[in-house]
Amino acid sequence: MRHTFHMQLDRLKETLFEIEQVINSLDEKTKYKIMFICEELLTNIVRHGDFQNRTPDIEIMIEINNKESCKLECRDNAKAFNLLEHQDPNTKAVIEEREIGGLGIYLLKKYAKEINYSYENGFNGVRVSI
Repeated sequence: MRHTFHMQLDRLKETLFEIEQVINSLDEKTKYKIMFICEELLTNIVRHGDFQNRTPDIEIMIEINNKESCKLECRDNAKAFNLLEHQDPNTKAVIEEREIGGLGIYLLKKYAKEINYSYENGFNGVRVSI
């Protein structure tokens, strides 16, 4: 089953609530991973996306395969940002010595079975298998 959500920058909370309703029948571990990944992707777009004076176009698609497996695809028309090239934080460093930021992307990478990124026709595309 495939679900598509179109998000406006000021409707992050509402979009996450809609996603949560759709995945409600999945097992708890899978739901947690999906919600974490969706929240991380969408929050980063809202906070850091540079739309270069374009009207934001943000879409997230969820394809549920079974109670423990799904695929996500997030597309946005912000400036290109390949999260796979984002340097992982030094998780071995003392917390006071770590740079701020990046932990969410790091955890997203850990939760995913597979992640792919592309930038085509002015759109970032992140595909995640859980």
